[in-house]
Amino acid sequence: MQLHDHMKYIDFGCWMACIPRYQWKGRPTERQLYASEQWIVFLLGSICQIYQIAGVLIYWYCNGRLATDTGTFVAQLSEMCSSFCLTFVGFCNVYAISINRNQIETLLEELHQIYPRCTKSHYRCQHYFDMAMRIMRIEFLFYMVFYVYYNSAPVLLLLWEHLHEGYDLSFKTQTNTWFPWKVQGSALGFGMAVLSITVGSFVGVGFSIVTQNLVCLLSFQLKLHYDGISSQLESLDCRRPGAHKKLRILIAYHCRILQLGDQVNDILNFVFGSSLVGATIAICMSSVSILLLDFASAFKYVSSLVAFVLYNFVICYMGTEVTLAMQLEDFMRYQDLVCQAAQLPRYTWNGRRSLEVKRNLAKRIIFWLGAINLIYHNIGCVMYGYFVDGRTEDPIGYLAELASVASMLGFTIVGTLNLWKMLSLKTHFENLLNEFEEVFQLTKHRAYRTQHYQEEYTRHLRNTLIFHTSAIAYYNSLPILLMIREHLSNSQQLGYRIQSSTWYPWRVQGSIPGFFAAVVCQIFSCQTNMCVNMFIQFLINFFGIQLEIHFDGLARQLETIDARNPHAKDQLKYLIVYHTKLLNLADRVNRSFNLTFLISLSVSMISTCFLAFSMTMFDFGTSLKHLLGLLLFITYNFSMCRSGTHLILTSGKVLPAAFYNNWYEGDLAYRRMLLILMMRATKPYMWRTYKLAPVSITTYMATLKFSYQMFTCVRSLK
Repeated sequence: MQLHDHMKYIDFGCWMACIPRYQWKGRPTERQLYASEQWIVFLLGSICQIYQIAGVLIYWYCNGRLATDTGTFVAQLSEMCSSFCLTFVGFCNVYAISINRNQIETLLEELHQIYPRCTKSHYRCQHYFDMAMRIMRIEFLFYMVFYVYYNSAPVLLLLWEHLHEGYDLSFKTQTNTWFPWKVQGSALGFGMAVLSITVGSFVGVGFSIVTQNLVCLLSFQLKLHYDGISSQLESLDCRRPGAHKKLRILIAYHCRILQLGDQVNDILNFVFGSSLVGATIAICMSSVSILLLDFASAFKYVSSLVAFVLYNFVICYMGTEVTLAMQLEDFMRYQDLVCQAAQLPRYTWNGRRSLEVKRNLAKRIIFWLGAINLIYHNIGCVMYGYFVDGRTEDPIGYLAELASVASMLGFTIVGTLNLWKMLSLKTHFENLLNEFEEVFQLTKHRAYRTQHYQEEYTRHLRNTLIFHTSAIAYYNSLPILLMIREHLSNSQQLGYRIQSSTWYPWRVQGSIPGFFAAVVCQIFSCQTNMCVNMFIQFLINFFGIQLEIHFDGLARQLETIDARNPHAKDQLKYLIVYHTKLLNLADRVNRSFNLTFLISLSVSMISTCFLAFSMTMFDFGTSLKHLLGLLLFITYNFSMCRSGTHLILTSGKVLPAAFYNNWYEGDLAYRRMLLILMMRATKPYMWRTYKLAPVSITTYMATLKFSYQMFTCVRSLK
């Protein structure tokens, strides 16, 4: 793998911008030379961009500023500013990339010279290559979709107006730009205007792709080298001869990387400044345009808004990636997001970069409204179940109603328990996080695969968050949708069905205010319930993944100990102490979640059965709601048991790593110490529910089997 392999999407951008691709000594030469036709298109595109900047201002001066209505004037002004910033930032990219072309090629040549060979084990070339290519591919696809929509929208709108006889042709171009020829009412003038903007945007989007991908490439190259330097420094043994020479080489290497970083900054200084200023104004003005313009124009500015947000985010994200190393706080991103959604108190600990967020009075009111409604939801479900009429002629319907109430009661019980645990054990969990912060500093050693575990963990949490968010949206919108459907179908009687069967001390049936008050109460209850459950679920995954990282790193260090080394006993003694500390931390986590494991597994067995039974008894909309509840319980338990299983598998690596170590070449004291560690690691570590059942996929499957047996038993009564 060479630096040339990273240039795929940058070359695509160069082709689109009609400029020759970047060439340096050591890169294979291009088969097709830069043609004069490309130079002509580049020149035309640049001229069209310059003219469009002036044309937008002239159009507003001649037309937009003359609007008498305040709303129209603000809409015209915001549209002009967003269009001006879009073209201005695009032209700034053209200028910066064109004027610094020689410096960029010189910089790429230096990066090519120091690019690590595949034989160097301290560099994670494939990892950073995959990350850079993934980001560049997403950027390229997004900008291509944006370009196609932006330039095809005027033609499609004109075609739509032509097919509908009731509409006058508007002859709207991509942006409100003044042209020295007639555009309104002239098909030829309209076509020339659209074509000139299309050519200008073709070159501008190509340069934006080149700029963004260059920032991405250079950032990940710097990160690759910084990561390699830190890995070599960690593996440097000062007791070995020649260590000072290696250190001197690394110091010179670090100075060179810093110089390259300064060169990158100098080359892209103008891009950074113009992008941040232009994007800030454009995001504000595009948002105003979306609110004030018609749907077609607003949708066009939505795409511009997304493009600017992505453009700014990528640049700032790349700078952050180069600046910061991975911290423990990076694993708490989704926990903080969930806390923010329900205004829950956020966990803090020593060593956390971001400061504690102080909640104002409004946020505290939102939190307490959700917490009180969640607690009342338990009482309301019990009261509703008590008032269900058991004298009905259909016993199966009566049983289905009770099953629906009991399943919702299971949700609220688990949510209330998790809320109590989150608040009452906040100090205890923060002390645990302090200790994990201390041991996380060890993961900077190259024996730890922190990035691998972090990506897997983040992917799992992101998918879980998306599913839970969709479930919350459907659950809370279902009553309103059912009410609207019944109203539109001219139903004789409205159902007034709220999210779940709950008793309230006011009238709900037949009362619009009472119905909406109950719906709002359940929205607060659902938001707090789901956010608390997600937080505890994510927190269990967090502790699980941290223990996995450390057990895996311990096993990898055991594999690399050389028993013949005179310092092997000191290393082994350190690893034995480290293993003991990990087991103590795991036990503390287990004790903290003992009640959570027990209640969650017990309640889910019963609630899963009741939800499955309710699905077979109600209409489609209600059955879908119960299906979502069933999936929520299944995924909730699966996530906990998955973390427990991964912990069992990872902790099980310690014994083989110790056994396959060359212990037979060590002295007697070394072998005795190793035997102590092996006896302690004979059984993989596992979380348990009060030492009754392990938290694993085996237990998870047993709960599903028991729930299914209960379901078939209840179903057979029908």
